[in-house]
Amino acid sequence: MKGNKLSEIRKNDLRVPSTPLPDIQLVVCDLDGTLLTTDKYLDDQIIEVNKHKKYRFTIASGRSAILVKSYIEQLQLQLPYITNNGAELFDKDQKCIQSYTITSKELSVIVQLVHEMKIECYACSDQMIYTIGEANVIKPLRDRFVGKLTIIESAALEQICMDSIHKLVCMHQNLTTMEDFARQVNTLCTGSICIRSEGNAFNIVNRQASKGKTLLDLMSLLNIQKEHVLVFGDNYNDLSMFQEAGYSVAMENADREVKDKAAFITRGNDQNGVSYFLKHFVE
Repeated sequence: MKGNKLSEIRKNDLRVPSTPLPDIQLVVCDLDGTLLTTDKYLDDQIIEVNKHKKYRFTIASGRSAILVKSYIEQLQLQLPYITNNGAELFDKDQKCIQSYTITSKELSVIVQLVHEMKIECYACSDQMIYTIGEANVIKPLRDRFVGKLTIIESAALEQICMDSIHKLVCMHQNLTTMEDFARQVNTLCTGSICIRSEGNAFNIVNRQASKGKTLLDLMSLLNIQKEHVLVFGDNYNDLSMFQEAGYSVAMENADREVKDKAAFITRGNDQNGVSYFLKHFVE
């Protein structure tokens, strides 16, 4: 977290501890823009680096479970992991052990706003993707699910409400419009929250769900205290983790606002920034 008292060394835009961090028991890492390169490959040193450390390692992603499956298998994770920005927690056998959904009543409010403000949106359940209205700027994100989940185009509210929706992804080419949309959702919906994820993409999840809140659940499950937890992230949906962990690390490719909230800054995601930090600055 930003108020960390350890002295630091600055190298270009990096901000690293002057001595290795002691007694780290849990490392939690975002995927896109953090542990994954721009081309969506894993940091190619992370598996080897983790072999030689005593901490336990897992991920917290904004992605749905189906979109993290291959990375879970490559990493051979032995801990529960966080998906859908905290809306779901899965065990090492890829079984959901905790889930937060959005109520039908609030889905109705959100879908009405989506249509009124001409927001592009899709809703995620475990087995389905529901596109709401147009899908132009949001299409690259929605198309990640092609061949993995069934996609329903121009879904009706009744279809969506019959399913268990964990997350809605919303976009508009104008950031100001998206910020206004988020304010209205957060005013009208007491059980759901709309937060910026990356760029002009905003996610809507249950208010009980965030990476930070589900990280707290994971820490409780593992009986690990805050001061022994290190997290990595690059975007706005990682800030809740920064608040709950003892140590936070932003990627060099992160927005300045995200970097300012982190205790440390490591190399970018295309320079193996996560493994670099773990190798050199964690005991």
